[in-house]
Amino acid sequence: MKWNWFKGQPGVEPPAEPVDIESVDREALFGPADYEADAALADAVNTALLLDQPLLLTGEPGTGKTQLAEKLALELALEPVFRFETKSTSVAQDLFYSFDHIARFQAAQAGSADPDLHPLRFVEYQALGRAVLQSLTADEAKAWFHDGKLPLWFRGSRRAVVLIDEIDKAPSDFPNDALNEIERHYFRLREWQAREVHAARTRRPVVVITSNSEKQLPDAFLRRCVFHHLQPMDAGRLERIALRRLAALRVQRGRLLEDALKLFFDLRDEGELRFDLRKKPSTAEFLGFMTALAQDARAEPKSPLRAEHARRVLSTLVKAPEDQVAAGRHPLLQASEG
Repeated sequence: MKWNWFKGQPGVEPPAEPVDIESVDREALFGPADYEADAALADAVNTALLLDQPLLLTGEPGTGKTQLAEKLALELALEPVFRFETKSTSVAQDLFYSFDHIARFQAAQAGSADPDLHPLRFVEYQALGRAVLQSLTADEAKAWFHDGKLPLWFRGSRRAVVLIDEIDKAPSDFPNDALNEIERHYFRLREWQAREVHAARTRRPVVVITSNSEKQLPDAFLRRCVFHHLQPMDAGRLERIALRRLAALRVQRGRLLEDALKLFFDLRDEGELRFDLRKKPSTAEFLGFMTALAQDARAEPKSPLRAEHARRVLSTLVKAPEDQVAAGRHPLLQASEG
């Protein structure tokens, strides 16, 4: 595969036609189909399914917490995942729906003799709200949509996987405020006489919650979740994952992969050397590093890591300026070119 499309030098003439950039197929390389859950994680998932409780995943960024929800939906034929991206301004209601108060006010002021001010006209259902409604039959769900028109995302009478991503980003009262609704799979539409809608008993949403452990979650919330902490991978498992995911890029077992793994674990202070990086590289970043290494025309499985090329793509693995300086002292990145 060609790379180095961009030169960044003066005097470079643009081609007559747009450049055809042959990027890697990220879905094929990093999609959920090749996700590998260890036995402990699989047990936690099955326990959460059995007990009908949310699964709370913690661990370093890049360890596969988010992709677990996608793998679960794929394997159980529950796609697509309804995803809620937690923000620092999120409130519990945002999990279920948002209400456009401004649009309703404008409609009321429009001067029409009979404006349509029904609350459902101004509601947009969010991840967990969609999953609750999708558990209903079409006839049951129609009552919760303006004029009974079902949206394209509604697939009716089936479970859904809901991902509540990075819940620790939310304000401290967010988990407790959403506690009862998440546990009992229902919500109230406050703007419509506080009416309640409950998920069908046999089709309740499967809820996966991730946290980077940036703040402590309330005990009352933790009691109602099945908890699992994703541990960093050992060298054997990471090698196996890299071989499977990157096979299409000719990544094979050999010296190149061995050197890359040694560099990765040394930079994480888990090898022979210690670098005390501010941000340690993650599994996802290692796969990106190996993908970039595989584009080196001289890269062969039995050949060692080329220091020159590794330094050029080190930004895939090491993300802070001071960490890149420290990582540059690794012997594998200082080796002379043969």
